[in-house]
Amino acid sequence: MITRHSAARAARALLGSADQLHPAALLALVLAFAGLAQLAAPLVVTLLTALVTGAKAAAFLAGAAVLARLAVRVAATFPRPRTAPPAPPAAPVPPAVPSVPTPRTAR
Repeated sequence: MITRHSAARAARALLGSADQLHPAALLALVLAFAGLAQLAAPLVVTLLTALVTGAKAAAFLAGAAVLARLAVRVAATFPRPRTAPPAPPAAPVPPAVPSVPTPRTAR
């Protein structure tokens, strides 16, 4: 059974003795690694894109926090308005249509 440990040991042995390999075997090894790199490229690009997106989001949130803090500090420098006395009650609004006397209201 091939385990991760045995595969790593075989890879180390191959890479350690790469200078002793036949040129055709070395070419096959280089092509195999190039193929692995080609297969892993979309994953690497996706991970880098996610990393950049996360960094941009963090920078955006940090900037928003700095601006919010600055807005609070600037707002604290302005004097607060004094409370005004309550306004007098408004006059009653006259009805839009004048009432027409009816037999009920004529009394």
